[in-house]
Amino acid sequence: MDGCPPGQCDAGRLHLGGVVLAAGAGSRLGFKPKGLIPVSGEPLLQRQLRLLSEAGVDEVVVVLGHHCELLMPLLEDCDVAPVLQPANQHSQAESLRLGVSALSARVDAALIMPVDMPMLEARDLIALIGAYKHADAHIEFVGPMVNDQPGNPVLLGRPIVDQVCRGEGDFGSGQWRHRKQPWALDWVTDNTRYLIDIDTPEHLKRWGDASQDR
Repeated sequence: MDGCPPGQCDAGRLHLGGVVLAAGAGSRLGFKPKGLIPVSGEPLLQRQLRLLSEAGVDEVVVVLGHHCELLMPLLEDCDVAPVLQPANQHSQAESLRLGVSALSARVDAALIMPVDMPMLEARDLIALIGAYKHADAHIEFVGPMVNDQPGNPVLLGRPIVDQVCRGEGDFGSGQWRHRKQPWALDWVTDNTRYLIDIDTPEHLKRWGDASQDR
C-alpha cells in the first residue's frame, strides 16, 4: 500500500472531510444519474460513501443537483450532509464551493471525490491521505498523477478549502493542475484506478464489460 493505514502512522491524525460531487446531469451519458450506476450491485453513490467511511473520513457532504429526487433516497440512514445545487446553476466550480462550504471548521483537509469513479477502493483513498500527511509542510494540495495524466480524487488543505469557500481561484475546472504551483503535489503513482471514470455510453459499456470479466 502506497500510504499509511489508519492506526499505523506517526504523522498525527487529521480531521478529514469528504465531498462527493454528484450534482451533474450526466449529459454525455444520455442524462442518466451516474450515482445510480451499479457496481457489483451497489449504486455508485452509496459505494463512494462506503469507501470514504472505510478510509476513516470524519464527515461527508454530498452535493446533489440534477436527479436529486432519484439520488436523495440513497442517503437515507447515512451520516452525511446533503447540499442541493439548483440545476439551472450547475457548474463544477460551484459544486465544489457548495460542498466544502458545508464542511465544519474542524476540517484539516478535504477529500474531493467525483461520484463516477467505479474502480476506486478504500485502500486508494488511504494511500492518497497518506501521501498528503507525509508531504512537505508547505503542500496544501495532493492529486494523483498517473502516466502524466491527473487523476481523482484529490485532497485540499485547509487554506485551499478556505479559498474555495471565498470563491477564489479556478479549482473547479481542473485546468489549473496543468500549471505548476509550489503548494501542489502531483503524487506520481501507477495506479490506474485514479483515472477510470464513467462519462459516456462507451465508458459505461467498457466498464460493464470489464466488470463482467472480474
